[in-house]
Amino acid sequence: MNKILLFLLVFWLFTLFQGNSQTLLPPLEEMPLSKKAFVLLKDGSQINGELLNTTSGRGINKVVIRDDSGQRHELKADKIFEFGIFSNDLVKAQYLNESSASIKALFKTDRSAVKLNDYVVFRNAQLKGGKELLLQLLNPHFDDKIQVYHSVNSRKSTALRKGTITVTGEMQRAYLVSKYGAQISKVKKENYKKAFENLFEDCPNLIEIRKPKFQDLGKHIFYYTNDCKTIADKYFLEE
Repeated sequence: MNKILLFLLVFWLFTLFQGNSQTLLPPLEEMPLSKKAFVLLKDGSQINGELLNTTSGRGINKVVIRDDSGQRHELKADKIFEFGIFSNDLVKAQYLNESSASIKALFKTDRSAVKLNDYVVFRNAQLKGGKELLLQLLNPHFDDKIQVYHSVNSRKSTALRKGTITVTGEMQRAYLVSKYGAQISKVKKENYKKAFENLFEDCPNLIEIRKPKFQDLGKHIFYYTNDCKTIADKYFLEE
């Protein structure tokens, strides 16, 4: 009976749940189950076609794609600005399966945000030491100023099980964040107060929040992107 009720709950949330665009997408732990892809190179050219293979470690370091004319392209991450995989029904089901490992995670997952995205996007990001990798972008609709990436292999919250169902846990405890395309840094749940101050020090309204919550990172970035007029904004407008 528990399995039947859980299935009905999952199905209902997947089809009817309405969230908002301020929420970070849940990261996919495995490569999306789709072959339709595009690669946007740093020189501005774009390749559309069938994804043949990727090489991954802490992020994607190589993409192999066959374009619409049948030509095969093998591209390293340092040549790529953005890589996207079409979000078909298999990918949406993959999101559902991975982000619903616990009841708590299920309720916190913004299903409307998942449905909004035609592509799962991986963006070029520079790690400490200068290495460039393609990491899943988790705020594709409000990434103009601050980009949030999946921190591969980062520890999640501890799970609490009741029978065959995970009741709590399985939540992200860290993200990789870049401000205005700078080198990424890790933002962790346990140090979020300090990270919050560093990220939003130029936004007076946000910095007034005394006890910022890690789970509101997406909302904080959304507000910063759309409602904060910063010194950096003035600089870019003048340029």
